[in-house]
Amino acid sequence: MRLTNHRLAVIGGVACSAMLFTSTATGAQAALSSSLAGDSQLSGSAVAISVAIPAGWHQLVDQDHPQLLQMVYPETCLQGPQCASGVARLVSGQAPSAQAAASGAEQKIASLSGVQGVSVTSEGPTQIAGHSGYQLHFVYTYANTTFQAATAAIETGPASGTVPTSLIFVAVSDSAGAPPASVVDQIISSAQLANQ
Repeated sequence: MRLTNHRLAVIGGVACSAMLFTSTATGAQAALSSSLAGDSQLSGSAVAISVAIPAGWHQLVDQDHPQLLQMVYPETCLQGPQCASGVARLVSGQAPSAQAAASGAEQKIASLSGVQGVSVTSEGPTQIAGHSGYQLHFVYTYANTTFQAATAAIETGPASGTVPTSLIFVAVSDSAGAPPASVVDQIISSAQLANQ
């Protein structure tokens, strides 16, 4: 399980590097509930959106990338994404469009060494937190572990060359004790503007 968790950390870390918007445009039991806790929010001053923290998940601070917000599953994972079977990350930045941000993060993951079988299962425009957005669901395999993942980008402000955009990345592995894949959509659908 530790090797699987390390794989999730590597993939999640790269996805979040892509979430920095390519900058200028650029052991737990399954019995733990995956329903949204409702009272806790993954939020921070550097990110324009927040999402609910589901039961069994908890927020971890990334000292190297304080502009990234992250939460992991299970609650017993205290060492960062390397012990997680589920990860969600948020970041805000500038992008040409929500579609470019969501697609760019997925393409970055697909280009990683060792990532195989990337298959987009659905994608398209959406409304997230009352704003225009773009959501992309995909599946991939890394070292014989399958991941269900999604990127969702939300345009959070008016365009002026580029668009202020916030990106949500969520991935769960198929390892024993991992949260159900349905939590991916639960987290994304809980998004709201941070100032609301």
